[in-house]
Amino acid sequence: MSWAIPTTRTLAQRLAASMLAQQFVAADGTVVRLDPNAPQTLEQVLGVVWTLALSEVYSAIRDQLLEMMVTTATADGLLPQHAEMWGVPRNPATGAIGNVLASVSADVTLPIGTAIVSDGSVQWLVTTATTIPAGTTAPVPVQANATGAIGNLAAGTELTLVSPVAGVTSLVVDSQGLAGGADIESVESWRARIIAKIRNPVAGGTATDYEGWAKDAGATYVNVLPEAYGRGTVGVVIAMPGPAVPTDAQVAAVQAYLDARRPITAKVTVVAAQLVQKNPAIMLNPDTVAARQQITAELTAYYPSKGIGGKLYVSEIVAVLTTINGTSNDLVSPTADDQLADNAMAVLGAIDWRSAS
Repeated sequence: MSWAIPTTRTLAQRLAASMLAQQFVAADGTVVRLDPNAPQTLEQVLGVVWTLALSEVYSAIRDQLLEMMVTTATADGLLPQHAEMWGVPRNPATGAIGNVLASVSADVTLPIGTAIVSDGSVQWLVTTATTIPAGTTAPVPVQANATGAIGNLAAGTELTLVSPVAGVTSLVVDSQGLAGGADIESVESWRARIIAKIRNPVAGGTATDYEGWAKDAGATYVNVLPEAYGRGTVGVVIAMPGPAVPTDAQVAAVQAYLDARRPITAKVTVVAAQLVQKNPAIMLNPDTVAARQQITAELTAYYPSKGIGGKLYVSEIVAVLTTINGTSNDLVSPTADDQLADNAMAVLGAIDWRSAS
């Protein structure tokens, strides 16, 4: 239940009623009444000042009460303190990571910090000193020196060294691309992780613990599989924002984070989720551009919302269609619910629009 703050008009009316109820006897015996409604009087000025002051007090109390709750605290207010109390720091902005394939004509060693560029706006720095024998091609781990999506690069992108190294003939982003560059975590994502920690405090290595740790390490979608590889093992399947399949470097980063927190007797294996495209067949009547756009947007959000290893329900897809275009929509396929594999995550592919005629 929210706290209703009186309007300034209500406060003014209350104050006026209270002042009018007061009376004093002057030295000459006359009865004096305070009338804040009388124009150009001291009582009117006092009424305005007190009303504004009371309004500010009410607002300050309301704002402080809102800050005391995680659900309504702000990033500029008490949310950071809630996060510190529960041990859920905000995920910082990150730089893209991955591997660059270096081809050489002579023995070459690329030391840590070697700078590589594409168009000059961002540099990628070698993170592990790598020695490459003559006449071979080898992966070189790199990380962007700038945070955000600007550091992400598609597979096959050609790069160059800022300072040429003799023997290096080409540098190309490997088949997984450079990924993981992101802005600082959104306030609502941060809030959701704090609330999840409050509801599910660390309990010595439960499935919920592993899910929370993986998300703290940057994963967006997580499926925890107890005893996935035998007794004492835990499988953790992850997908990144987008959704997107994590690169080997991102998997390794989450693996390292979990290894530092898992129970000492547990063996944890982090693996990448596989994205599975779903291509529903839909018949609309009436068939309009607006309806198609809305349905596409809703299904684009629906499939990832089921998570990794989730279940897709025909009734939920039908509900989406019905909400947008009444009851005239016909879901041609799928015709049965679909249980995803433990490592699979559904995304919308191409909708097969069918004619109603």
